[in-house]
Amino acid sequence: MLYGKRPRGAAGAKFLVRLTVVAFSCDAACAWSGAPALGADPITLKLGGKLRHFFFAADQDETAAERLNPTGMFTNAEIYFDGRTILDNGIEVRATIELEAESRNESNADEVYIDFISGLGKLRIGEKEGVSATMIEEPMPEAFLTTEEEAVGDMLRPRTGVTVRDAFTFKRYVEDVLGVSYETPPLLQGVKFGVSYFPALSTDEGFFDRADAQSNAYEVAGRYQGRFRGGTYRVAAAYFNATSRAGRADGNQGWIVHTGVTYGGWDVAGSFARSTPASGIDETAWTLGALYGIGPYKVSANYFSGRRDRLPGAARRESVQRANLQGAYRVGPGISLGVSGFYAEQRDSRGVSWDGLGALGGAKLAF
Repeated sequence: MLYGKRPRGAAGAKFLVRLTVVAFSCDAACAWSGAPALGADPITLKLGGKLRHFFFAADQDETAAERLNPTGMFTNAEIYFDGRTILDNGIEVRATIELEAESRNESNADEVYIDFISGLGKLRIGEKEGVSATMIEEPMPEAFLTTEEEAVGDMLRPRTGVTVRDAFTFKRYVEDVLGVSYETPPLLQGVKFGVSYFPALSTDEGFFDRADAQSNAYEVAGRYQGRFRGGTYRVAAAYFNATSRAGRADGNQGWIVHTGVTYGGWDVAGSFARSTPASGIDETAWTLGALYGIGPYKVSANYFSGRRDRLPGAARRESVQRANLQGAYRVGPGISLGVSGFYAEQRDSRGVSWDGLGALGGAKLAF
């Protein structure tokens, strides 16, 4: 804890557990390297963060009892503490703590983890998403928004159960819980692999009863990136499995594939995801997008389609279709302004269509 008092009660216990995990992790990683763990320099600490504000206007179909306001705002603010040092044996140690800086969020710490990086790869311990997020990165190129900023979906009243936020990431199953990940160094001219393991899918620490909670989840992912004259291409895939859930039944499963090409100022990419959750209500989703950037300007267009069964084995499926145009202007280092326009159609299990369209504008600061 860098500022203020150490938390008391349950929060204090969690703080002490994290310090213990950090100390144990450092000892284990240095012992694994087989070399003395003396730091050449003290750990250096950097302060950073992000601040993002969005304003939107949207028009969408309503029920007789609804009076949806046509305008609204979103915000996202975080503070980052990043520590870094390189040991005498060549191992780089990085520690990251991300804090939510918004009063509306109950959780204070967003991500807390340590990386040990060497010629053998990267070992990560702590609260962070799995290796699929690193291997796949963005499911489609966007000029202004990112996968974490699912602003278009948040502007619309959901009429189906189709997953829109995290549709192409495994955060839908496990997000920022304690786990261990390993990534290989680049192999065979651009090939990388990784694996993540999470003992529990909840924020609880320590022991737990598998009869009452989802547990023992893992991700495996791979990525290949190559070059051709004037551009690059990439292919990535990931698989997730939680071996059990409450009641000892099978847990969540899913897989994702991604491919993309860059050439000059162009980036064209798409992803496909198949989800088979423990509920038995399967989902499929795909997205495709293209981005062009020149100097400080970027423009992009993308399309999203998602479907799911209303009930296990149901003949009629719910669906969401969405098209989105974006433009962004980089005002200066870490400062961007942008706009986004969208049209969406949601079709519920009765076959009723719900249309919506709108626009969003905002500012993004990274420091």
